[in-house]
Amino acid sequence: MADDRSDWKVVLQFFIVPLSLVAVLVSVFFGLQVLRSRHPDPRTTLGDLKSRKGFLLPWVGDPKRWQSGYDLSLLVRSGAPGSAGDLVLEMAAAFREAAPQGDLKLRRYLALALGRSGDPRAAPALRDGLKDADGETRLFCVWSLMQIADQGALDLLRERTTDPDAGVRKMAVFALGQMADHESDSALRRALADADQDVRWNAAISLARIGDASGEPQLLEILATGTPRTARGKDSVHDDEISPALNAIRALTLLKDDTARAALKRASVSAGSEEIRGAARAALESLDGEARRSLP
Repeated sequence: MADDRSDWKVVLQFFIVPLSLVAVLVSVFFGLQVLRSRHPDPRTTLGDLKSRKGFLLPWVGDPKRWQSGYDLSLLVRSGAPGSAGDLVLEMAAAFREAAPQGDLKLRRYLALALGRSGDPRAAPALRDGLKDADGETRLFCVWSLMQIADQGALDLLRERTTDPDAGVRKMAVFALGQMADHESDSALRRALADADQDVRWNAAISLARIGDASGEPQLLEILATGTPRTARGKDSVHDDEISPALNAIRALTLLKDDTARAALKRASVSAGSEEIRGAARAALESLDGEARRSLP
């Protein structure tokens, strides 16, 4: 009997255990290959986020459907096969259904996906989202309404310029400028006195986009304080630091007045980044070219 047990130990140690390990590794390998070969599409991903099936659900709780919402927003942005346009109404329904379920992340990513679809049928759901208690959801709804250029939401966007959340106010004033809403001039002028600097700056840029010079002092402030200085004589600053000054240059170019010209000339010589100096020079050349073309 002792010899029989010894033989089984040898078989177990040198055959069964290694074979079991090989079987597990092979299963993992083929499982990964299957996952790699699976190409998600908007329809499948939308089905995943709507699904509440799974035998572990009673024990593990929420299956983190927001991940599918995130994937869906990326697929819509990339124009993945499987037309997202056919899914807009279903996406809007899922967006609404996520509200009573308290799934904030899912709501946010679905708002992004609706905006990226560019489909005006998403507008009603997004307008409702502007009333959401979650600030990020309101922000994404503002952005998405801007993406689909929903003219019917302009009154609601003007209301968001006084939103309690500074990020929402900033996006709202930006959206009104992007949508070239000339009737928003009063709301944008009020935003010039906002407590948040980014809101003031975006309001000034948006006013310039609709041909209103009320925000010119703020544009000059951007060039004065928002223009980064390079360190150790190197002309290498971060894009995030350069962007405000470049946007101010574009806005001043739209205004075309003497104050704007003088500010652009100063920036073309003394700005702390060659990219900003070059942008200012290009803006001046553009204005000079327009002036020459307007001569009789």
